[in-house]
Amino acid sequence: MGKTKAMFLLQITACLALDCTAFTTNFVKFSKKMFASPEKRMQSSLRMALTPVGPFCPFRSSASNEMNPKMEYLNDATPNFAIEMARLQLDMQTGQKPDPDRLKKVAAGINSAVDDWEDLLARLRLSNDFQTREYAKLTQAHLGRHGQTSEEISVMMRWQSKCMVAMAENQMPPPPPAGMDIMKMMEEAKSAQEGKASSPPSINAMAAANKITSTPFTGDESAFKSDTVKDEYKKLCLDHASLIDMGASYASFDGIGKLAFLDEIEKIEERWDIFYARFSLLGQLNRKFVNQCEEFLKSMSLSESEFRELLKEAHNIMREDAERERNLLPQ
Repeated sequence: MGKTKAMFLLQITACLALDCTAFTTNFVKFSKKMFASPEKRMQSSLRMALTPVGPFCPFRSSASNEMNPKMEYLNDATPNFAIEMARLQLDMQTGQKPDPDRLKKVAAGINSAVDDWEDLLARLRLSNDFQTREYAKLTQAHLGRHGQTSEEISVMMRWQSKCMVAMAENQMPPPPPAGMDIMKMMEEAKSAQEGKASSPPSINAMAAANKITSTPFTGDESAFKSDTVKDEYKKLCLDHASLIDMGASYASFDGIGKLAFLDEIEKIEERWDIFYARFSLLGQLNRKFVNQCEEFLKSMSLSESEFRELLKEAHNIMREDAERERNLLPQ
């Protein structure tokens, strides 16, 4: 279970950033229906959270779009790993020695995945763009909730790979990396299994979850008959898209500039909350959309409020980084 937990956590960024073409298409169609001059940059996913914030913002920077193939590749590889790991575990549970070639194949696949994971995280962290850096901080915050860091996950996965190779070659497994508490991992896994602690996202649950295919609004809501509401929605979308464009050079901002940008991001999030809340109070927020969001969040072992807290944690980490930059500047 500890190893499986590591694999699940290893893929969290890719899972958060999955593309959902069907929902995107519907969202863009709705926006075109509402706007005389549609905003052309609504290209990617708005999938899980009830408001289009964080990784579910439909306005994508070019840098984040360039990262999508790597994220999708990692996510596509996860079910295959889960299947192979399940087969190996079943063999051992039934007293059978796992096939050596299969062990070596899985071990090589793990090393390759860790290489890709480390490369992706490095690109996210070093990017000039705000959205891609936000992905990295979301990963950091999520792993932190499970008492892990990305570096620890990588070390643990590489050790697992070495153990598999040793098993395949009938050799003694290598000792655990320094600082790895195997007993603690087993206890955490047992607590999660018994419902005493939050569990990592389940690949099986995620695969079974219904994807977000509906939109937050159908376009037929009575509120949109008001030109004031339509204008507010258009301005909110345009302001959000403009802010994402500005964030493309986030790394070049000084510490104060980064803090000011984060303030603007949170203001946009508040505006979306108010806009959505108005429709929710009127009973005009698409119920199918709400249900699908809740189901998908549930499959990731997150509630809507927990996701919002996670995003807040990520932004707080970015604020701390900005404050440290300020302290490093000449007085």
